[in-house]
Amino acid sequence: MISLLTATFIVLLAPLQGGSQAKSSSQGGVISGTVFNHEGRPVAKADVFAAPARGFRAILPHTLTDVDGKFKIAGLQPGTYFMGAEKTSEGYASNRDSFASAGLAEVPQIVLLENQIVNGVTVRFGPKSARLSGRIIDARTKKSVEDAQIILRRANNPKQFYSTSVESKFNVLVPPLPFTVEVKASGYQDWKYSSSLTLSSGQRRGLVVSLQPK
Repeated sequence: MISLLTATFIVLLAPLQGGSQAKSSSQGGVISGTVFNHEGRPVAKADVFAAPARGFRAILPHTLTDVDGKFKIAGLQPGTYFMGAEKTSEGYASNRDSFASAGLAEVPQIVLLENQIVNGVTVRFGPKSARLSGRIIDARTKKSVEDAQIILRRANNPKQFYSTSVESKFNVLVPPLPFTVEVKASGYQDWKYSSSLTLSSGQRRGLVVSLQPK
């Protein structure tokens, strides 16, 4: 289970700001716009979703951007939405994940009225992430350690972190900024990387974590 504690940079876009608004001719509201990378270029085939601020227990309304990075999500109920996007295959972490996106992504917040159309929404990724993968083993037996927890923290802002349970192997996106690595597992001493790690955008790094039994 992933736990994120972040200070996300949010760009507010209320119904009377930016873009054009109108009434939808069909039932349900519409949000459309464009997804850009950190350099301002549109991103094709990014997965875009509208996350209701009140929470959502089913599949989030989502779509893929076209070749020009444009998207349109229709059939939305009135309410407040956070617009998210990701394309992890190319290193674009979710713009709502301020750990992997280095806190530089934009997360528009849309207040949508009944049957309203909101155009011109801009969703912007942070810089391309790097990828950290590896496995967790017993230092004595060299066997895999199951049910471990890996915790990654931004070195310059420990409050921005990524934490998840792993079954001996991990493969996660990380920011192109210094970060620390901690691993915990029942029956073993806590493990920490000797210093912070710094990977460049798009870089891949493997890591073997050897845990000492208590």
